[in-house]
Amino acid sequence: MDYYQFTAEELAADEYFRAWVCAPTPESDAFWQQFLRDCPERYYQLEEARRLILGLQELHDSNAESVAAAVIWERIEHTIDTLESTPNVRTASWFWRVGGWAAAAVIVLTLGFAWQRGAIVPAAKTEVATKALPEWMEAVNSSDKMMLIQLSDGSRVELETNSRLKYPRRFQNDTREVYLEGGAFFDVEKNPKRPFLVFANGLVTRVLGTSFHIAAYEKDPDVTVAVKSGRVSVYADRRDPRQDPESKGIVLTPNQKAVFVRSEATIRKLLVETPTLLLPPAEMARFVFDAAPAPLVFAALEKAYGIEVVYDEEVLKNCLLTINLTDENLFEKLEVICKVLDADYKLIDGQVIIYGKGC
Repeated sequence: MDYYQFTAEELAADEYFRAWVCAPTPESDAFWQQFLRDCPERYYQLEEARRLILGLQELHDSNAESVAAAVIWERIEHTIDTLESTPNVRTASWFWRVGGWAAAAVIVLTLGFAWQRGAIVPAAKTEVATKALPEWMEAVNSSDKMMLIQLSDGSRVELETNSRLKYPRRFQNDTREVYLEGGAFFDVEKNPKRPFLVFANGLVTRVLGTSFHIAAYEKDPDVTVAVKSGRVSVYADRRDPRQDPESKGIVLTPNQKAVFVRSEATIRKLLVETPTLLLPPAEMARFVFDAAPAPLVFAALEKAYGIEVVYDEEVLKNCLLTINLTDENLFEKLEVICKVLDADYKLIDGQVIIYGKGC
């Protein structure tokens, strides 16, 4: 059964799903929890279906409302029969969502308020199912200022204008997952046992604890991830049980970024436009060199910016540099070094490649 394609109303009419919600077994709970781990973006469909079923269960338990419950169940089952026999399934599903589904929701919610229960979640029967579905929050920044969001694990998110973030009130299980539309800077609390994943327009960013920026606006053809500190793994959000999608991704380190082309599902690794120093200002005094071997200068650059410098050590090992690189940015430093060495450099896959003839 391909539950990934099911709408909320189709799930509500599915016998296996109803059994899990009303009387979960270890087998059914394991199945649906694994489904959520594999397809977290389907959470809202499962939650809608679960709430309808629980509300109908309450109606069924009430003699005064048993007729209404029977009518709603009949409408759900009749709708599924219609969907299965209708060529334009999506149109029929949309019609039901705004018609029959709305009617069922109104009845359930009205009775919920009458019973003064706020949300219809009974429960001894559904304790396991409730634990499988965390309560989700949504932050939408429509202002002209950054919005600061504090997550339950201590991580912080600076949400940009015209952006939204979906996140659980409390993280559950062994992963921390959020969904981004737009731009945001993440400062993730380190926890090696609980990876932090950001789903953004087809790209997954996976970290254990680091800081990075994501730009994933719906109107843009690309998604960009730029790393400020730590290590970040990025990969296309493609579900394939035969292969780990992360094996097709790339790893980023500070001052590197990934550009994900959404239409092609391809990822490129680049340097950020303005690499920042990773060393404290006091250590920058070491960028004054007096007859220093070129490999020593390149090693200092790598440490200062966290960027790998690739060169032919055999060719450049006898080249000496007397140079002051304290005030320049990375690219200005590279220009000065290459001018002295009569060399050139290129930026390839987030690395600096030095081409020189030797001294």
